[in-house]
Amino acid sequence: MTKEQFAEALKCALRAHRERCPRVQAEDIVKFAFQGFLGMGHLLSDPALVEKRIAEEMRQEQAAREEALTEDVSPAWCRLNLRRAKAEGLTPRTLSKMMFLSGDSAGFTREDVIRFCRTLSEEEKQPELLAEALLLRDVHRLPSHSGAYRRAYHPAYRVVSASWRPLLPAVCAILEKQAEDARTLVTVDGPCASGKTTLARRLAEILDCGVVHTDDFVVPHRQKTPDRLAVPGGNCDWERLTREVIGPWKSGSQVRVRKYDWNADCLKPPEQIRPGRLLILEGSYCNLPPIRKYADLRLFVKIPDEIRFERLKRRESPESLERFRERWIPLEDAYFEHYGLPDRGCLILADTAAGDGKAFEKPQACLLGHGLSQTPVLIDPKDKPDPAKDLQIDAFCDALEK
Repeated sequence: MTKEQFAEALKCALRAHRERCPRVQAEDIVKFAFQGFLGMGHLLSDPALVEKRIAEEMRQEQAAREEALTEDVSPAWCRLNLRRAKAEGLTPRTLSKMMFLSGDSAGFTREDVIRFCRTLSEEEKQPELLAEALLLRDVHRLPSHSGAYRRAYHPAYRVVSASWRPLLPAVCAILEKQAEDARTLVTVDGPCASGKTTLARRLAEILDCGVVHTDDFVVPHRQKTPDRLAVPGGNCDWERLTREVIGPWKSGSQVRVRKYDWNADCLKPPEQIRPGRLLILEGSYCNLPPIRKYADLRLFVKIPDEIRFERLKRRESPESLERFRERWIPLEDAYFEHYGLPDRGCLILADTAAGDGKAFEKPQACLLGHGLSQTPVLIDPKDKPDPAKDLQIDAFCDALEK
């Protein structure tokens, strides 16, 4: 995306905002443009202070589920509504972390804001708009809302990276589960190159939790019997995963992971995972019946196949790509088909970033010359898992234990 395309997208977002909030003044337009290019526009230095201020403001606001949770201000940034955040159970600590992890302005400067406002001022014959924007040449000045805007719309929001937007349904669902359960296990499943690992990492960053990967629990070659591999997902060492990780973690014990060494076909020395009330289990096969029965929330990532294959082409060697096509993808497809995944018990997330954009990643890292994700989020109803699927648990375990 070029700077010109970025500015055009910002202009479209501003047009939509003015339709919703017709009482905007020149100050509010400059603030919108400033946030669209520069995000927060200043460095955050004290997480505790930011969290405290968010908490104070949220205490003063009434929860409002009818309001939108986010509003785009540009392809890179969005406003996150504190009233809706309060209704969704988003905590000040989580919001503070989202702000600190939102990155920088990706090379844009105050002059880009002024240039944008100059063009808009000329198009709309609003000289006061340019006059307001020129005040930004004082590097200590931060734009603010007009009194008319505050009285009409009572703005209460924080500016965060737009890359958090597709994660918000998962974050809200996790926080809701944590309020219900003493210990919450979240699984992240989906096809290869769909963004599972990045999603899990970014969730862990703002939710202060550990992540375990199913790739570290592959069945050693000596256990890969024909009977085992005949069962979809049989190459996952679910027995060791449940015995060494899920069981101890659910009971509150310390968990030490012995990762599988793919090259040496053996287990590496144990590593302690981050303790806490929340654990994310990421990777293919985490919806196998003996695993998913422990899950409190199951996330499933879906993206178009063409985007997945483009990502695989970029990250894998030609030999590795061929192995994916000939072996790993067919195994995954058989697993998804056999267990009817995603099923009604999954929360489905979709990241449709262009093939040259990294899944669920910060847009600032790929602003110029790359695609930006305008990502819809698809959410299935929060139904209970299909009971018919649960009946397969005993049969599955029996087949693997023969």
